[in-house]
Amino acid sequence: MSTSPREADTPRLLSSAVDPIQELARTRLGVFYLYPVQRFVISNTLEGKSQIVVLPTGAGKSLCFQLPSLLLPRATLVLVPLLSLMADQLRKLREAGVSIGVLRGGLSPQKKRDLFAHVKNGKISILLATPEACRVESNLAQLRACRFSHLVVDEAHCISEWGETFRPVYREIGALARGMGVALRTAFTATASEAVIVRIKELLFDDGEVRLVTAPSDRPNIFYSVRRILSLEHELEDEVRRATRPLVTFFRTRNGAEVAARAMRRRVGDERLRFYHAGLSREERADVERWFLGCDDGVLFATCAYGLGVDKPDIRTVVHAGVPGSVEAYLQETGRAGRDGQRCSAILLVSREDRAFAAGLVDGPGRQRYESILGYALSCGVCRRQALLELIGAGPVACSGCDVCAGIDIASPAGEGEIAAFVRRSPRRFSIQQAAEILSASAGPRAVRRFHDCITGYGTLAGWDKGDAEAAIHELIVRGAIAVAARGPWKRTLVIAPPARRPLLHREARS
Repeated sequence: MSTSPREADTPRLLSSAVDPIQELARTRLGVFYLYPVQRFVISNTLEGKSQIVVLPTGAGKSLCFQLPSLLLPRATLVLVPLLSLMADQLRKLREAGVSIGVLRGGLSPQKKRDLFAHVKNGKISILLATPEACRVESNLAQLRACRFSHLVVDEAHCISEWGETFRPVYREIGALARGMGVALRTAFTATASEAVIVRIKELLFDDGEVRLVTAPSDRPNIFYSVRRILSLEHELEDEVRRATRPLVTFFRTRNGAEVAARAMRRRVGDERLRFYHAGLSREERADVERWFLGCDDGVLFATCAYGLGVDKPDIRTVVHAGVPGSVEAYLQETGRAGRDGQRCSAILLVSREDRAFAAGLVDGPGRQRYESILGYALSCGVCRRQALLELIGAGPVACSGCDVCAGIDIASPAGEGEIAAFVRRSPRRFSIQQAAEILSASAGPRAVRRFHDCITGYGTLAGWDKGDAEAAIHELIVRGAIAVAARGPWKRTLVIAPPARRPLLHREARS
């Protein structure tokens, strides 16, 4: 395959007395410095070498295929998993003056004809497309006729993570590449364990020759912490009120993100809180993206639809409202924070529901990946950074910040000690509702007088919503830390559970 520059670029490149690649990056893309690993990846592409490239978020992976696209004889096809990522790439490249097109669902036949004509006659250097759009038979015939120089799979860990579950088209990407006659292929991702790399090689490169390019996966500016929780609503409100913004909170489901966002907006009275997921219309997603990109104090509740490649450099805090599906997903999503290199935080909230979620998964690679990251979330006394790097097979590094190494990790969920102490001091006296009122200081004066003999427990959960305190009490009952008396004059009152019934989350983690 020829890898010579386009004729139109040749005079300008030859006139550069210093570095033609760097000069092209500066003049066309506004990039004044290329990292050595970027130069290596770009050189591999121009030499016609297929590769798997694993670089951490913020390391400039996109530039590694954008720059060669200006030099290769024909266009580059970039497969993108999400429309939000596609819109982000489109915006940045158009701002840089790069000729780019988009193939997605909903295009009219005339727009498709124009799009493919521009690719074939060289007016478009990069074509962004979803894998699903490429699989459409009429599109595939046109894509084959475009004779692309280079096929790029962005966020390639999706081949393994999503190809096995809800997007089987990812298992067909290798066959699509063969059908289009594209021999030069590059897979880019920020995180990939050895098993994921093996799967990418198998499905995209047919187990053929491919170079593996990696760089240290650690993001030293991220401070990692894990919090075990009894009430998700209480923890979310706490983060919305006090975390450094901009803040992104990730949820497993669309409904979870949307319901939590509406509830938090009511609770804190803050209109700078919105939600984002793939179920929104294209116009709604674009509106939220524009708002958040230009917002320096916003809060976004989102699914993984926001988590891949969308480049807002100044996100200061990323919270996960539950354990994500894999360590790759967790590092991808926490990698949204601090892309400007400044200090930022990644907080993982873990509850009993996360363990229940694991129990409901079908045996297979998906469950194994989830159980690996769940084990990280339940671990105690182990450096968070080192534990994450070990899960992806990376070597040891000096920790630049985590709750364990800083000595501020807490094994018990917030509120557990206060609730248990209250029940221990006053067994068989108060119902769940009464205990929640006393602990959260929401009981009125009459109730306080009626409960005068337990004033020592009044307000120990001050600042908690009464409903959150009730939820925390229910959670401790389910976990067996406390119980509700079932008979006698103290029926329906709270008691400390017998030792055999106390499978506390943090105690199990230690074992």
